[in-house]
Amino acid sequence: EDEWRILEEATYRLYDFYRDEASRHGLIIPDFKIEYGRVDGDLIQIDEPPTHDSARLWSKKHYRTGEKQEAHSLDKEFLRDFLMRIGYTGEGPPPSLPPLLVEEVSKRCVGSYKVLTGQATVDELHLMSVEEVLAKLTRP
Repeated sequence: EDEWRILEEATYRLYDFYRDEASRHGLIIPDFKIEYGRVDGDLIQIDEPPTHDSARLWSKKHYRTGEKQEAHSLDKEFLRDFLMRIGYTGEGPPPSLPPLLVEEVSKRCVGSYKVLTGQATVDELHLMSVEEVLAKLTRP
């Protein structure tokens, strides 16, 4: 019971820290995963801090309550949304990813680092939405 309280307190403190850091750079962290371990009996965070892979990272400037955030998100939800839009549900072999999509995913991966370290803003990344990518891919 006591260990759960310690884990809960540590999780809230880490979330508050990461949330505040992200907010300073114009991002919202609605959720993230965190893993703990022990070294010499002491509790430590054993996984990465929130990144494009372990957290959802949304632009504060572009945030709209109740709407999808993928157009300005710096996480893997953009790729998931694209795959769902083209009908891939995770069953069977994955589809080939068009270069334009790979470029947009890459902009989000690198962009998350740049925004979180103050080297860029979300707007400076010139991100495309899934709809914009699909429109460009289906143009003759």
